[in-house]
Amino acid sequence: MAIEFVATKDAQDAIARAKAEHGELMFHLTAGRCQSRCPLCLPANELRLGGRDMLIGEVEGVPVFEMESTLSDGSCTAASYILDLEAGMAIGFSIAASPGRRFVLRPRRQGAEN
Repeated sequence: MAIEFVATKDAQDAIARAKAEHGELMFHLTAGRCQSRCPLCLPANELRLGGRDMLIGEVEGVPVFEMESTLSDGSCTAASYILDLEAGMAIGFSIAASPGRRFVLRPRRQGAEN
């Protein structure tokens, strides 16, 4: 089942800048809470995907993968998420959204605008 992802204008602009600098991209989520999660943003072929990495959707033409997990560990279970930016350093070796800002996913409330 594909999950719907939408991006705020700030996130759309950050994706466009990252694509211009790094080429094609991917987002990857590891096990953890999806109430507010910081996905890794990487060049498309930078991370070797394994059998536990599932394509769960795409945002602005960028595929979103999640490491297979169980419902009990907080995997993405909502039908729709908003990709936005927040203050803070990028996680691990993720591409930063902009200096001092990182990408973040939040569940989208039904009927909410992005």
